[in-house]
Amino acid sequence: MYTVGQGGWSGFPPHKHDTDRLPDETRHDETYNYRFRPNNGFGFQLFQQVGDKVGKSEHIVDGSTVIIDKGYHPCVVAPGYEMYYFTILGGLSQRSLVQFFQPEHAYQLETIPGIKDMIAKYK
Repeated sequence: MYTVGQGGWSGFPPHKHDTDRLPDETRHDETYNYRFRPNNGFGFQLFQQVGDKVGKSEHIVDGSTVIIDKGYHPCVVAPGYEMYYFTILGGLSQRSLVQFFQPEHAYQLETIPGIKDMIAKYK
């Protein structure tokens, strides 16, 4: 379970894991289930395919479930609310998750405190 503070982002820098191409990325589908505090909170799950300049978004509320099988997919919670989500990864094999970060934003791996420790938990 992950907790995202008020107005915060998760899954950032944008990442994907929809292609088996070791050592850069492994294919894993992902299911998210969201909860908000207070429960009238909301957020947005973003979806962006490789090569698209503009992606799509889905309005998420308490109890929303989203399945992600391709593309970059950060999410954000509205100011004044906390978001909690439970995620399940399903892969075609037993290998560890390797995320590929969107090149335009990957430099932020060096600027976000604790992000490298979080990524290391998946290996």
